[in-house]
Amino acid sequence: MKREMRDCLADQSFEHKIRKVGELISLSRKVRADASDDPEENSGFNGAELSESVLGRDWNSPEEDAAWSNL
Repeated sequence: MKREMRDCLADQSFEHKIRKVGELISLSRKVRADASDDPEENSGFNGAELSESVLGRDWNSPEEDAAWSNL
């Protein structure tokens, strides 16, 4: 993730980040429901798993640790 994006995320409240994760989960459910119409088209996509790995990579960084160090 680009430093600017990481800095922007660090400035967001915890509640905002949780809300975004909820939106990602909702989106993954919608995509999964849409994929049920054509299971071969999106069979390899799991938005919840993808978002978890991306968030883990982005949030487990020295910059993120520094941003949250005052808590």
